[in-house]
Amino acid sequence: MKIAELTITNFMPYKDEQRVIFPQHETQNVMLVFGDNMRGKTSFLNAIRWCFYGVAVGRHLRAIPRLNLVNVDAAEENDWTMSAAIKFTHDSNEYELRRQITKKDHIATPKSDADFDEVIGLRINGDAQPGDTIINEVNSIVPEEISRFFLFDGELLQEYENLLINESEQGEKIKEHIEQALGVPALIHARDEFGVLLIEARRAQAKDAKKNNELKSYSEQHRQLEIRYASLQKDLVDLRVQETDLTKKIDDIDDELNNTEAVQRKKIEIEKLKSERNSYEQRISELINEERSLLKNAWIDVLHDVISPLVNKLKEQRDALQDAASNRAVLESKIKDLINSLDNPTCPTCHQSIPESNLADIRQQLSLLQAELELTEYRAEDISSINMRIDKLLQITSQNECERIVGINSRQRKLQVNLIGVETKLDELDEEIRGYDTDMIMRQREKRDRLIAQKSRVTEDIEKRKIEVDKNVKEQDHIATLISRNEQAKNQLSSIRVKIYHELESVFSASIDALRDSLRADVESYASNAFSELTTEKTYKGLRINNNYGLSIIDHEGRVLKERSAGAEQIVALSLIDGLNKTARKSAPIIMDTPLGRLDPTHRSNVLKYLPQMAEQVVLLVHEGEIDPSNDIHNFADRIGVRYRIERISSTESRIEKVV
Repeated sequence: MKIAELTITNFMPYKDEQRVIFPQHETQNVMLVFGDNMRGKTSFLNAIRWCFYGVAVGRHLRAIPRLNLVNVDAAEENDWTMSAAIKFTHDSNEYELRRQITKKDHIATPKSDADFDEVIGLRINGDAQPGDTIINEVNSIVPEEISRFFLFDGELLQEYENLLINESEQGEKIKEHIEQALGVPALIHARDEFGVLLIEARRAQAKDAKKNNELKSYSEQHRQLEIRYASLQKDLVDLRVQETDLTKKIDDIDDELNNTEAVQRKKIEIEKLKSERNSYEQRISELINEERSLLKNAWIDVLHDVISPLVNKLKEQRDALQDAASNRAVLESKIKDLINSLDNPTCPTCHQSIPESNLADIRQQLSLLQAELELTEYRAEDISSINMRIDKLLQITSQNECERIVGINSRQRKLQVNLIGVETKLDELDEEIRGYDTDMIMRQREKRDRLIAQKSRVTEDIEKRKIEVDKNVKEQDHIATLISRNEQAKNQLSSIRVKIYHELESVFSASIDALRDSLRADVESYASNAFSELTTEKTYKGLRINNNYGLSIIDHEGRVLKERSAGAEQIVALSLIDGLNKTARKSAPIIMDTPLGRLDPTHRSNVLKYLPQMAEQVVLLVHEGEIDPSNDIHNFADRIGVRYRIERISSTESRIEKVV
């Protein structure tokens, strides 16, 4: 299938009618559509999807309401008509598919999908097709279930990482889509049909067994198992509805939170700053209390500076008095010796009489010493008094409280500066998120966490019910086997049917496994070939596929590469897409929105060289950060059939212009 032309009118940012012609050349099969972010690349992709299947998807592959598909400016002008038309060829036939919505006549301003009428038309080689055959006709050419493998954006590539995770919910969903693209469900449906027939045959067998006295107990056991089976199946249905409902609620909250992501970050920063502010305030308060405690004794430091010279002066006085006491004792001793010499004028050494002339000198010296003694008067109590005063004053000791207070004041000033900075930032952030209900946002986050926990419990219950169902089926099968062993029962038509349907179900189950193995081998082979062309590391042996169709990189020693970069993940995902498209039962143009966002220049060059080989038509919706027109185009210039650029007219309008 090849697209020839797309015409869109009032679709999202594309106001009025706009027409795009696709390349038809066998080798110049690449169409480039350049556009900045939020200009309409994804809307272009959605226009094609909506025209084929009547649905445009946003985040989580959720359908976008019709109201949001109509161009805002056109709606303001009360033009609520929106349409998309695709001309394409398939098996030498020409097709023209057109889908259109208009508001219902009795509706003034549409509020929901129900306020629109939708019309779809299809012409094959110019002949109009009956309306009830159009959807089947489209799905016979490009089935909707495989559309994710030719209509996808760069974010979708990241989903394929989940295929490596065994029993991953997202991985299981992708696996289902892959197997739909590869045709596995046809065998699965056939097996399930025989499963239904087998259930009916067992029921008939149990009914026949009721007539046989030897088998009545088996019949009753089968009846109880059927009742339990029906109950388990109902539980599974209810639980899956719950799981789907919880998933939708979680996705809705995710969408809401994504729209307020910046506010959430600022709210978290505010809470962090508030904690920081409280810490600063607490530390400042502690320093103030410490300062108050020190101030109680700070007067001692002040008094200590006054006391020191006074103590020194008292010590000098005491020392002087003590010197006077020592001098007085010396004088008294000398005077005593002189008086003894006058009273007994004999030399103590030679025992001769002292001459009168010498006695006169002694009397004169005695007079002088007695006079000096009178001048060295002191009181012993004065020394004691001074010592007592000194002891009291020395009890007033400095603890350097003033110095510590100065240090505390310095720390307080630094903390105050930091506190002012935090409060200023808080004021700025409060101003930035003013008008947002940040408490509601935080409540939504908490609600999301609760829903995730609840969904986890529901998923666990689903797995438990599945185990019980499998056990129940095995028990029914066992009872059917026991009934069939009975000579009378084994020749009955119901037992024969049980045996036939059981064998057919087993044959189809084995065929499904064989088909899966064969398809996985083909996908692995094609994907490995693509990977060898795309990767810059040529020593890798290739890729290895698992039961989920997840691909692992195999190094030169045959070992699985444990850690992969974001760019490697994208290369592997592109390899898988190529493998699936080459293995799939249907082929279609590949239309990629932002496919090269995580690639380095060398890998980007390899991808651009290889992409034209992936399909008969390749459409790349890119911005110039992905493909530089001046540097990257040369990698596949000879394969480019046409280039377009999405030009911004306003914030709500874009136009697709051909680049000449």
